[in-house]
Amino acid sequence: MGTIDLQLNGKAVLVTGGNRGIGKAIALGFAGEGANVAICGRDESALGAAKAEIEAEGVQAVAVVADLFDAEGCKSAVAAATDAFGRLDVLVNNASTNIGGRLETLSDEQLMERVNGKTLASMRCCRAALPHLRASGSGRVICIGGSSARNVGVDGLPSGLGNAALANFVKQFSYEVAADGVTVNIVHPPFTKTDRYPARLEARAKKLGVSLEEAEASFTAGFPIGRIVEPGDIAPMVLFLASPQASAVTGQAVAVDGGATPYVAY
Repeated sequence: MGTIDLQLNGKAVLVTGGNRGIGKAIALGFAGEGANVAICGRDESALGAAKAEIEAEGVQAVAVVADLFDAEGCKSAVAAATDAFGRLDVLVNNASTNIGGRLETLSDEQLMERVNGKTLASMRCCRAALPHLRASGSGRVICIGGSSARNVGVDGLPSGLGNAALANFVKQFSYEVAADGVTVNIVHPPFTKTDRYPARLEARAKKLGVSLEEAEASFTAGFPIGRIVEPGDIAPMVLFLASPQASAVTGQAVAVDGGATPYVAY
């Protein structure tokens, strides 16, 4: 059986939140396939380091400092990518916020932080990118959601609200742009071993009163594949959805969760 040619060489890609974690793994994945990649985020130092890694793959890279809580920040990120590459073929909406809590412990602003900083930001980026994606003739939008869209968790209300709303938007938007040759899908990662993992592991160990090794084992127990999902596990699915091989896949929500979400989708 032969290999699949993803045909991403020379494509122009924007990955929001591409300076670390899942977003960085995705950006490097595209670069490895020969695509030119723009990344945006709020940490200038992390952006610079990620840009250097992307360029090391022999492609063009652009790093944009942008606050996606602001509509102008979303526009500027898309404009920087299109100005640099003269086009935009793929938009990966990955930028997010990190807030947890419950209804009675969170203010209205905190409850809506994930909706505004992730869902609305993704919608704004899609609006700004749409003319370019249409002009591409095979535009792709991939949003990075999260398993909390499907599976509630303690202290996970903001995440659940944001991811569920984002999944609904993806389905709606996919109908609006299908005739233009643009596909729109969402990938749901679970709790993933990103740069935030060490702090989360320490917090779990303290909460349970156990060692770091025991805390990690308790995390791992939730994954039927026997290990915690890592950023590099998410990137291949995003690359496939961005490729011509996935031209008939749109409006879909795909979990890359190591089997951790206990429900049946049909």
